[in-house]
Amino acid sequence: MAHPSDAAQSAASDFVSLRFTGQAGEYFRIWIVNICLSIVTLGIYSAWAKVRRKRYFYGNTLLGDSAFEYLADPKAILKGRIVVVGGFAIYSLVGRINPLAGLAMALVFLGVLPWLIVRASRFNAVNSAHRNVRFDFRAGYGEMARLLTLPIVLVPLTLGLLYPYYAYRKRRFFLEHSTYGTTPFAFDASAGAYYLVYLKSALMFVVFLAGSVVTLGLGALPFYIWFAAYRDGALARLTWKSTRLGGLRFDCGWKTGGLFKLYLVNSLGVIFSAGLLSPWAAVRTARYQLKRISLRPGGEIGAFLAAAQEQVGAVGDEASDLLGFDFGL
Repeated sequence: MAHPSDAAQSAASDFVSLRFTGQAGEYFRIWIVNICLSIVTLGIYSAWAKVRRKRYFYGNTLLGDSAFEYLADPKAILKGRIVVVGGFAIYSLVGRINPLAGLAMALVFLGVLPWLIVRASRFNAVNSAHRNVRFDFRAGYGEMARLLTLPIVLVPLTLGLLYPYYAYRKRRFFLEHSTYGTTPFAFDASAGAYYLVYLKSALMFVVFLAGSVVTLGLGALPFYIWFAAYRDGALARLTWKSTRLGGLRFDCGWKTGGLFKLYLVNSLGVIFSAGLLSPWAAVRTARYQLKRISLRPGGEIGAFLAAAQEQVGAVGDEASDLLGFDFGL
């Protein structure tokens, strides 16, 4: 008869967790240089800063023994930001000269918003890779437009009552239109499960408000952090546990107590250091969150990744003709 401890070890071996190997000191040097050069160049360097930051976090995120990669070209990001800033400047100028023309431009922006989001989402996906296999995102502009009617029209009209449904639809939409190589993601959560999480989160928010009143605002921060920890943990567990990639299923172990300690210590550190401990807080957050995200069954991951590499090699990489711009969305 198998010993209970053997069964527990076997169950644990079915999971392969992500790991984050970054160090606060290393990231602080990247962070401070990014800030200084972005200021000196009046924001132009911010595109390179984004790439350096993401490459550091991707490169220190390991699944098995292989790190993720961020492959974006900073010049493409800069082009996208110039388009966004230029468009906003024109809209502001036209709106001051002629309010009706400004309204017309706002309607035009709403019309192109689905295209912007799809392009930005695909840019971020195809520039993310693991073991030389890129991710991808493919969605029609009409599909995106229908999704956007929820937060733009229906959620305000229902005074926020449809927001949990929008959160569910948004997560499902982006996952079911994403792939790793040629393998699509799948999502099997229900809208009812999202409503339950948001209902409990709303009750926690009431506790936060009550605690703020009782303590005359002095104890508002811990109450709010407890609310945020519960909300983030519950949504992450629901989302990750409902996500599949081929025959692999994700798992998430974010706990309210652990997130509360993480958020509280991070907040106090950043506040009392006037922001200088922000890199330390970012590294602590990545280490906690990634360590508690895993895939199962672990024994099949190596074979799955090898098969994904072969599939990509067979169909070729078509990313070069569609990278376009990153609009910062």
